[in-house]
Amino acid sequence: MNVRRRSLRHRALRKIARTADRWAGAGASQQTKPAAPQTKAPARPSTSSTPAKPTVNEKAVTRLRSSYRQMVEVALGLEPGGLPEEEVRAKREYVHAAKRTAADAELARILRSGVPLTDGVVKMIRGRFTRKLNSEVLVSARALCHSLYDQPDTRVAGALGGALVARHAGSYDLAWDLFSEVPRDLVARNTPVEFLRTAAQVGQLGVVDVCVKWIDQGLVHGAKDLFAMASIFFAVKEYPAVSRAIDAARAAGDADEALARRIELLADFTDRAVEPRTATVPEGRVSFGVIDYKQPDEGTTSSNVGDYVQTIASLGHLVRHAGLRLHGDDELVGVVSELQDRVRPELQIDGPGADVHLMTLNRDSSSYDAVPENTWAIAFGWYMQDIFGLAYDFPFHPNVNPLFISFHVNRPSMLTPEAIEYLKANGPIGCRDWNTVYLLLARGVPAFFSGCLTTTISTVFPDAGAPVPADGPTAYVDTPAPTDDAIQITQMHEDVRWTSMGPNVREALGLLESYRSEYGQVVTSRLHCYLPSWSIGANVKFTPKNRADVRFAGLLDADENDLDAMRERIRRLLAPAMALVLQGKSREEVHAEWQKTVAPEVALAEARFSAPTKALTASFDVDEACRTARASRVVTPATAPRTGETVHVAVALDGNLKQEMEVVVGGMVQHSDRPLHIVALTRDHTTEDHDRLAGLFPEVAFEWIACDDIDYGPVLGMLKHITVSTMDRLLLPELLPDLDRVVYHDIDALTVKDIANLYDVDLGGSPLAARPSVGHGVRSGLGNILKQGRRLTEEPEVANEFFRAMYQRHPKDFDGFNAGILLMDLAQMRSESFTAEYVAYVESYGLNDQEILNCYAGSRYRKIEPAWNNWPTQETVTDPSIVHWAGWLKPWNQDLYVKYRDLWDKGTEFVETRRAGA
Repeated sequence: MNVRRRSLRHRALRKIARTADRWAGAGASQQTKPAAPQTKAPARPSTSSTPAKPTVNEKAVTRLRSSYRQMVEVALGLEPGGLPEEEVRAKREYVHAAKRTAADAELARILRSGVPLTDGVVKMIRGRFTRKLNSEVLVSARALCHSLYDQPDTRVAGALGGALVARHAGSYDLAWDLFSEVPRDLVARNTPVEFLRTAAQVGQLGVVDVCVKWIDQGLVHGAKDLFAMASIFFAVKEYPAVSRAIDAARAAGDADEALARRIELLADFTDRAVEPRTATVPEGRVSFGVIDYKQPDEGTTSSNVGDYVQTIASLGHLVRHAGLRLHGDDELVGVVSELQDRVRPELQIDGPGADVHLMTLNRDSSSYDAVPENTWAIAFGWYMQDIFGLAYDFPFHPNVNPLFISFHVNRPSMLTPEAIEYLKANGPIGCRDWNTVYLLLARGVPAFFSGCLTTTISTVFPDAGAPVPADGPTAYVDTPAPTDDAIQITQMHEDVRWTSMGPNVREALGLLESYRSEYGQVVTSRLHCYLPSWSIGANVKFTPKNRADVRFAGLLDADENDLDAMRERIRRLLAPAMALVLQGKSREEVHAEWQKTVAPEVALAEARFSAPTKALTASFDVDEACRTARASRVVTPATAPRTGETVHVAVALDGNLKQEMEVVVGGMVQHSDRPLHIVALTRDHTTEDHDRLAGLFPEVAFEWIACDDIDYGPVLGMLKHITVSTMDRLLLPELLPDLDRVVYHDIDALTVKDIANLYDVDLGGSPLAARPSVGHGVRSGLGNILKQGRRLTEEPEVANEFFRAMYQRHPKDFDGFNAGILLMDLAQMRSESFTAEYVAYVESYGLNDQEILNCYAGSRYRKIEPAWNNWPTQETVTDPSIVHWAGWLKPWNQDLYVKYRDLWDKGTEFVETRRAGA
């Protein structure tokens, strides 16, 4: 299904409503969405007149609005006519309700057509339920699959559907567990691609032979699925399997032109992987790699002309050296020769000349290139593109000698131990942004801030003629335009992916020339439109989508003088090393010169990175807030005390979870015979609540601390399914000055074994104990920190300082943890001034409590056994000690099936029995 049809299907209801409102004049108050950039625009786009407004058919409008009104009433469960007239518009909640209704009806429609249940569940989930992570639709899909799974007759359908839902949520280990329960013939018929990809993601490559047998037996149908399996085989280097899948995809006969091209591209790369290509350069020539962006996965191969702008800028540092004689591929030599002729005379560097053999070097797949020994390359850009979502081709081919400048990376997963050692061996690394500088320095890689290479592209752009007047036409490049008839340009073109270097470079040149010669102003969200346009003298305005994007640290607010200094610095740093390269000097000699040249820059970067971070303060007096809260303390001693060593447990809740707290406490009472001291940090509670709990659990000592008056300010990271009361646990070290240790227990968790065993865990000097997160999207602690900082969209300086502080504190990546169940060493946290220092992170950085605890502890936390924090929606639960319903599905919600709710229901029965006997 093409993108346009899929988009229309998803937005049909909203479109009906908006059309009705617009025609009837009811939507004037609603904000209109800016026109999107054109899908494909030439370098010289033309304007077009605004189309005439269609003639309104009043009867059609009435029918349209009536239909929409009826759909909303059905979706909301209202009687006909129950929706007030003024409410007949595309409210978000109505659209969501209609989507839920449509999703609920989808399975019935599929089954009515005769599709078997298991196949139908798979079809429904693929078609309706995996569009948006954590959406209501996804939650409903999860509940449906859990319900099916827990019924013996439908267990297989629940397992296979649940595997797809788990995959979408990033719970690959759970997906694998569920796939493993499904008969292989059903997997082969319904989900062979998802099964194989999951196996690759969790390291279960023993199934490769099984998948190849499916292909040989004709169980996998269609070129699309066969190509997808070939792609996965390639990413995990199972090349014989790749060839089998490619042959089957070719034979399927249903590949369109685009898919057929992708199949042949993968076949070519497979041949290169099986029989690596070699190349030699005649003696006396310098081998130089020109960066291109092709790789086996056409889907992630660059479609951005801006990448070739970077390539042009890098070539400027080659061709500015006079007297070069170019050799190699005719197309490549031709386009680089054109750049030679464009060098600004004042920037040309005199020298003896050299014979240079040019070759294409693909940044994201160089190991498959035929690279001559001792090939030099200026290594720049964003190293982000993985191969089929499973592997990075980094470091470069071993024959490459890289000079790293304008380098950017923001994915900790790419910085493997091998990659770190490679960067150290080829450093110092010139970085495009300060975030990359800090990230590398924290890992022990010598690095410095170079700025962006595209600021130097003016090397090959001689002065133009008369500038376009400032009131000339404005071009909007990959950014929303104010009107539909404005000039809109995009630098993203699909054909860039499969077009060779020469045409792409020439298109980039032409596009930049148009920016300075045809438009009074260029407005853009793209860095590699903004900086090169500035460099060549165009009037350009930068409008980034997110000012806190880590790519822009050091670039965003650079003024004219800063950019001039950046441009001259890059030219000054590269020139000596490039001169030695062209003289044919050895790798050791060139790198020695590079290290000497950039040493002052490295020293500046190290000083900046290691400088003390700014001390943060909350807008309220944290000590006073804690004193006020402690003053509200109400202690209810146990009236039927137990003997033994007391177990101290803390919970935090507001008035919405009073009944749920009863069940949580009941679970602890049921399964432990030790004395229990429960500290409740509460909001909207009264003495009636205190007395009720004391009456239900006379063996428990309660301590109630009211936190109603504590306001943390806006919390950007607050999840929709939690409330501010969870933030109060950040105050525990100060609220409980006489306690050295406490278990923190979320209200959406239930203890089913003796919590004393968790309380007694030896922390071994760690400030807290927790369970690492299992979702693949949240496992990287530093990766989570990068996501958190990006929320500071209008405060880039604050975001960058946050990153620097975190890299100082956590030089290496760590496993992020879930903070729903914690064992906290309050004494150590007090000694480290945890509350005083980290509560300020709420306002300063917009972090929630779990994020703050991760920032504080990093890798220093003690990992607890998984049983002490089991997540039914994220993993297979077999013998839990605490069941934690983290996320949207809660065991007290009755409208959706919730896995292991029977445990919660038993806990509720225990409380009701106590209540009846009280």
